[in-house]
Amino acid sequence: MKVGVILPSRFEDPGEFLADARAMEAAGVDSIWMEDGDGLDPLLALAAIAAVTGQLRLGLLRSSAPLPNIELDRRMDTLQHLSRQRVITEHKRWRRVDVPADRDTWARTLEQAGADLDGLLVPMDPRLLDILRHPDEAIDRSDLLLAQG
Repeated sequence: MKVGVILPSRFEDPGEFLADARAMEAAGVDSIWMEDGDGLDPLLALAAIAAVTGQLRLGLLRSSAPLPNIELDRRMDTLQHLSRQRVITEHKRWRRVDVPADRDTWARTLEQAGADLDGLLVPMDPRLLDILRHPDEAIDRSDLLLAQG
């Protein structure tokens, strides 16, 4: 089952935002999605993600009040070109799910996903990244100490 991650439309540090996208790509995520509601321009943010990733597909979740078609079509065509044809143009066969609380919840979510879906859309969360990086086992890193200064 393909996994798409919905990144927030507002962020403080562009470097961290792009690092999150690269981390999701390294964890095996299929696609990064952004919503075109309130927040920063999702197509510009997706273009930046396209510039720092090589395989992540890119998706736009449109609000009920989309941009005029000619303007949106032109911008989507530009993003498609800049991303080397990685834009997903249809999201109806992707199902939104909640961030999994743990690996067991994630496993159940994957089992219950229908074969008629293209994939699952999950909001960005550090727990998700940990589950995707280490799907089979909980890693106890209580041995790590943080430097306090």
